[in-house]
Order: sequence, then C-alpha cells, then structure tokens
Amino acid sequence: MFGERSVQVLKELSESFGPAGFERETAQIVKGYVQTFSDEISTDKLGSVIFRKRGNTSSPKILLAGHIDEVGFVVSGIDKETGFLAFNPLGGWFDQVLLSQRVRVRTTKGDVLGVIAAKPPHLLPEDEANKVVKKEQMFIDIGATNREDAEKLGVRIGDAAVPWSPFMTLRQGTIAMGKGFDDRVGTFVAMEAIRRLKEEQINHPNTVFGVATV
Repeated sequence: MFGERSVQVLKELSESFGPAGFERETAQIVKGYVQTFSDEISTDKLGSVIFRKRGNTSSPKILLAGHIDEVGFVVSGIDKETGFLAFNPLGGWFDQVLLSQRVRVRTTKGDVLGVIAAKPPHLLPEDEANKVVKKEQMFIDIGATNREDAEKLGVRIGDAAVPWSPFMTLRQGTIAMGKGFDDRVGTFVAMEAIRRLKEEQINHPNTVFGVATV
C-alpha cells in the first residue's frame, strides 16, 4: 500500500495538464517531488526530467522511464456563428468515447471548461442518425455565443485541451481511477522506487535513473 503523500502525488500527476507538446506542468510536479530524495536532477532540451540515485558502485546503470504526456486535443477552428470549437486529436482516440467528454481548454487567460458534442440525432437525416458519429463531426462547446465571445474567453486556434477527469480511489483505496495513467503511472513507479531506496536506506550496487519523458 502507498502512503497518503504518494497517493496525493499520483493524483496530482493524473489531474495535471500535459498533452503531447505541453507537458511542463506535469514535469514540474515530478521535479518538486523527487528533489528531496534524488542525488541529481536534470532536464533535456525537450523537457524530460532525469533524476538519479547512486548506489555503492557506479554500475550497473538501471533506467526506469515513463512518459508524462497524455492524449488530448488541439483547437483547430472557431465557428463564427456558434462559437463551437473544431478540434484535432493529440494522440489516438476511439471516436466512440469522445462524445460527452468534459474537457479543459488551456488559454492565455486560464482554463476554459467545455464538453464535446455533435448535432443531435433528431436533426440528422435518418440514414445518418443510425451511424456512429465520427470525430470530424464533433465540436467542443464552451458556452460561447459566437467566435468573438469565444475569443474574449481567451480561446485561440492552437490551444490545447485535455479531458476533465478528477482522480479518485475505489474499494478502500485499492483501485485508482482517473486520466493520464498511460504512462504517468510508469513515471510514478520510477519516482517511488528511488524514494524508497533513499528513505529505507536500501543498499544496492546500481546507479538508478528515473526519467519522466516528454
């Protein structure tokens, strides 16, 4: 079982905003957590975080890596009449799981909440109403009345978005539910491994590297 602090960090990782190309917030969480028990922390030019714990010798070297990006979306258009946001996926999505997903759009003025929607079945021709809605037919509704209204909220083409999915635990804390588990859980495992090596003073001959990759 993990302690409350570890579960809290997993929650922060899961709920953080970090689609591919926008991982800075998640990377900062990793750095803040590992700095107290790592011998060395560095970053590369892309934004990956590397943290090291030395053992009794310098080899063998062991790498524990997990990517911290998550699947998300990028705003590709703003409808002039309705203010609906067209979007493209960042990463792989099944079309069937997109409708009714609540999302956070990150703008220069802060996060804007919205929901993925589409034209309702009763407004579609009968032959289309019985088909699976494709993501190209969907849009993000942020409650704007037109494009100007959406832009006043700070939304611009190129802004990123992620699902709004609060972290929670089930079954007396034995099961976790949230977003971004692929592969922030892998990063979390690397962080916890190095924490335990430090706090439990485990003797080992390895140099262990944990990497939160972008």
